[in-house]
Amino acid sequence: MKFNVGYLRRVLELGDTDNDPTIMSERLAKGMWCRMGYTGHINGKMTKTSFSNAYKFLMHCVVHSLSHRKGAYDETSDYIMNIITSLVLNRRYNVSQVIFEYMKENIKAGDDRYIMYPRFIMMMINDQFKDLPKRNDDIMD
Repeated sequence: MKFNVGYLRRVLELGDTDNDPTIMSERLAKGMWCRMGYTGHINGKMTKTSFSNAYKFLMHCVVHSLSHRKGAYDETSDYIMNIITSLVLNRRYNVSQVIFEYMKENIKAGDDRYIMYPRFIMMMINDQFKDLPKRNDDIMD
């Protein structure tokens, strides 16, 4: 199965475009983190526990649904913070491109590969193979 950013964007319906940024300005992001009540070091690893309670759940949801890591879900990476900044400020962001780049990076990882974004992959398979038989006994209750 072959796919590109445009195909991923169409299937996931995230509403972004190629012209949307994939990086927010550092000044904008750091200012937003301060307004979100961040109490840790701004230039180090950021953790969910250092944010005010109002934003911890948002961060939890974004980290668990869009992170490309196998673990360390308390720490947030730069691209996750960019996504959260764009959500909080209601700014455009090219999420499809970011997801595609991390999927591509995972494919090139060799022996360290794992299933990343399994729901997104299933959505693309369902879109490409519409008559794929589904067995009800495969579904967990």
